[in-house]
Amino acid sequence: MNNRVIFSTVYNRNNRLTKKGTAQIEVCATQNGKRKYFGTGIQIKPEIWDNQRRRIKSTAQNAIQLNKQINDIVQQLENYVFERKHAEKPLTLDFLANCMQGKDFKYFTDFVKYELETDTTKERATVIHKTTTYKVLREYKSNILFEEINFDFLKGFENYLIKKGLATNTIKKYFQNIRAWVNLAINKDYMTLDKYPFRNKFRLKTEETQRCFLSPEEVQSIENLELIDKNAHLEKIRDMFLFACYTGLRFSDITALSKDCLSTQDGNLWLEMKMQKTKNTIRLPLYLLHKNTVELLNKYTRPDYKYFFDELTNQYVNRSLKEIAALAGITKKVTFHTARHTCATFLLYKGVAITTVQKVLGHKKVSVTQIYAKQMDMTMVNELSKVKY
Repeated sequence: MNNRVIFSTVYNRNNRLTKKGTAQIEVCATQNGKRKYFGTGIQIKPEIWDNQRRRIKSTAQNAIQLNKQINDIVQQLENYVFERKHAEKPLTLDFLANCMQGKDFKYFTDFVKYELETDTTKERATVIHKTTTYKVLREYKSNILFEEINFDFLKGFENYLIKKGLATNTIKKYFQNIRAWVNLAINKDYMTLDKYPFRNKFRLKTEETQRCFLSPEEVQSIENLELIDKNAHLEKIRDMFLFACYTGLRFSDITALSKDCLSTQDGNLWLEMKMQKTKNTIRLPLYLLHKNTVELLNKYTRPDYKYFFDELTNQYVNRSLKEIAALAGITKKVTFHTARHTCATFLLYKGVAITTVQKVLGHKKVSVTQIYAKQMDMTMVNELSKVKY
């Protein structure tokens, strides 16, 4: 297999004329038996096309100008091929297509910016974290060439993040984003696999963290709060949080929860939905998870509303949870995700099999769920109390 590309002009490739009796002239690029076509934007009638010489007949109006326009496109493509070969980089027809669409990136940072702008990820937290990674990369160095992304660069950036005071697990997430962009750059032929920087020498570090969760007594103290008068605005947020404590749903899933997700089986209420983050489908028996789950949904069921909890942002909810925690006498740093941790540790404490907890949380791997088994001392006490000597 070689990088050689042959260019030719083609008229009316699909053998179909428009209503005006015209068809398009295209430039065909051929490489190793594969073809890709590039539009010239020129539409002409069949009688002014010279099929033998593959150009517009000299007798046609504006023939010189139009033929020059076609030649310029071919010349532009040939220049891309020459530059790529001169740099001793691989060349594909897809790369040529990217170049012609204005995606011929010299800098890795420009490539990342483009990928962020065209990213179809809907998970807001993911978008925010990717954008933050890009901004910090630009802080470290404003314009980063593809060939600069090597082991030394990664180590330098890692040291920069450490000096900024970022936690080990946060740094790992930054490098996970960079690794994903590097893989994408390789797939799109901006980088070569033999220069892949994430080899055995550079490893992403991680450390075990203590996940914040609430004890059953702390959850009950939030349940018992009387949110009236100046605190009345916190009631719905408290109820959202409690529903997440009972079900283990993430914030993105709670806000996407609609009547369409509910069904009745043998007179009992079930929830079935595709999780926003993982796209995995979960199916939960709401009536068995907690006595208040169905009651909470009934409280927020309105004929003119499709979703139960959809008008609140994650940031506003997390700010409000600080107030709720303070009112309940809880000194822990409570965020909405605390509810998911609380659900997992509570179910394990109650003796629910870890594989069942895995299904409730929608984890792909049980190893992720096992993290919660280490969190609650009472879980250990519960298990050891069953041992008889």
